Amino acid sequence: MKKLLCMLLALVMVLGLASGLAEEKTYYGGYTDMIDATVAIYQRSSQGDAENIWWWDFCREYFGINFTVTQLTETGTYKSTAFASGDMPDVFYQLFMDSSTVVEQGVTNHNLVALDEYITPEIMPNLSRIYEAYPQYKATITASDGHIYALGCIQNANSPLMTFFINQRWLDEAGLEVPTTLDEFTEVMAAFKAREELPENEGKTIVPLTGDLGNQPRFIANAYGWITDSAGYLTAVALDDVDGTPCFIYADEERFPLFMQTMKEYIEAGYFSADVFDDQYAGSQTAQQKAEDLTGFDQNTNNALNALEWTAAIPLTSEWNDEPAIARSYNAINCQSFCIGASCDPAKIERLMTWVDWLYDYDNYLMSHWGPSQEESEWLCGLKSGYWTELNDQGRYVYKCQEMVDGDFNTFGDYQNMRIQGIIGGYLGLNVDLWGEGTRPVNPTQYNNKQDVNVLPYLVDTYPNIRFFDAATNTRMGELRTEINSYVNETYVKFISGELEINEENLATYFQTLKDLGYEEYLQIFIDYYEAYLANK
Repeated sequence: MKKLLCMLLALVMVLGLASGLAEEKTYYGGYTDMIDATVAIYQRSSQGDAENIWWWDFCREYFGINFTVTQLTETGTYKSTAFASGDMPDVFYQLFMDSSTVVEQGVTNHNLVALDEYITPEIMPNLSRIYEAYPQYKATITASDGHIYALGCIQNANSPLMTFFINQRWLDEAGLEVPTTLDEFTEVMAAFKAREELPENEGKTIVPLTGDLGNQPRFIANAYGWITDSAGYLTAVALDDVDGTPCFIYADEERFPLFMQTMKEYIEAGYFSADVFDDQYAGSQTAQQKAEDLTGFDQNTNNALNALEWTAAIPLTSEWNDEPAIARSYNAINCQSFCIGASCDPAKIERLMTWVDWLYDYDNYLMSHWGPSQEESEWLCGLKSGYWTELNDQGRYVYKCQEMVDGDFNTFGDYQNMRIQGIIGGYLGLNVDLWGEGTRPVNPTQYNNKQDVNVLPYLVDTYPNIRFFDAATNTRMGELRTEINSYVNETYVKFISGELEINEENLATYFQTLKDLGYEEYLQIFIDYYEAYLANK
C-alpha cells in the first residue's frame, strides 16, 4: 500500500512538473524570463498616458520586458539632472540626444553604454543586416572614439531635403519652360516680375521669389556648385559639387562675389521682396502673396490658389557647375532616439538590444506604428480590435479600427497617439522597405508636381549632418564660429544691400579678415572630420 501511495505521489509530481514546463512562456529572442526595466520617453500633448498605451502592454506580453515608464513633456532639464546625479533610466527613449550630447555623455563622461558590441547577427540580426548592406549608415552614427552610443530611425534616403516649386501657369502664359540654368531662371524671374503690367495686377506688387534669405538662395547656390542641407546655408558647411570637398560658401574667392552680385541684382530688380531681411517676411507675407497669386516660386505649394498648377523646380546649372544637384534629406538616418544609461544592470543590456532590434524590420516597425492588424488578435493587449484597411476612391488605403467605429476616437491618428503610441514608429526603427519584403498594406509615396522627374534624379549627399567632434574640438569650433559667422553675416548684408561696394579692394579686405579670424583652421577641422568619415564608410 505504501509502495502504491509513493508511486501515485511521484506520478502527481511528474505531471505537475510537466504541466509547469508546458506553461513556461518563451518571449521574443528565445528568452523565458520576465525582466523589469525603466524607460524615460518624451510625451507630446496629443499622446496618451502610458497606462493606457498598447505598446507597453505588448512589450510585456511579447518581449517579456515590464517597463516602468516615465513620460516627459520637457526633456532638457530631465537629461541634465539624470546625467549629473547618475540616477538614470535604463533606456532614454526619444529624448532627442544630439551628437554633442552623445559625445559629452558617452565618450567623455561614460554615462551612456557603448552599443556597438551588441550589434551582432546573433543579438541584433535586423540592424546587422542593414549595416552590412549600408555601411555608411553605421559610419554616420559612429562617434569619434569608434563606438555607437545612440540609435534612431532609418528612413527613405531617396528624398530631397527641400523641394522648390515654380508656378507652371505663369510659365505657360509667358511661353517659357521650367528653367534648368541660372540664366534661364533669371529670364523667368524677369518675366514673372513683368506680370505687374497685366491689367488685373494694376497697383499690386509681384514678388517672383517668396521666402526669406535663409532658404530660396540655396536654390541659386546650387547653380554655383554648392550643396548644403541647412537653411543657414551661408554659414553652414557645404560640399563643393565640383570636387566634392567640404567648403563654406562665404570663403570662395571666385564664386562668392558672383553669387553676392546675383543676389544684389535680384533684390534691386524686385525678384525678392524689399522686406527680405524681415523675420516675418517668409511667413505672413509669403502666404499672402501666394493666396493672391502674386508670386511664382517658393519652397512649398502651401496657400497657393491651386497647388496643382505648380511644378517642382529642376536644380540649376551654370558656367561654374554643369551638373544639376540638390541635397538629399539628411534625415535618412538619425541617432537621437535610443540610448542605454550606464547605470543599467549589464545583465539587461543584451535583452534591451534584442528588443530594439525588432523595430528594424519593416513589418515590425509598421506594427509599432499602427498596432496589431485585425488578424493579429493574440496581440491586442486590451484593444477592441486590430486595424484594418479599406480602399478609397483614389485607390489609397484608409486605416480603421473598432475604436474609431465606436466613436472612441475621431481619427486613426488620434487612435495611434492616444492608444497605440504610434510615435514609437516615428523616431526609431526601419520605416522604409529596404528589401521589398514588407507584407502589411501601405500606400506608396505619391510624388506630386513632377517631383519624381524634376528632383529625385539629382539628389546628392551633403556633408554628414550628424557630427561627433570631441569636446575640445567643439569648444574651439565654437570660438572660431562665433566671430567668423558674425563677421560674415554682417558683411554679406552690406554687400548685397549696396552699403558696401562689391569691388576688388573691399573683397580683398573681406577675405583677408576671414583668414585673420582663423578661417583656415576652422575649415581644416571639417576637412579632417570628413576624411575620417569617408574612411569609415
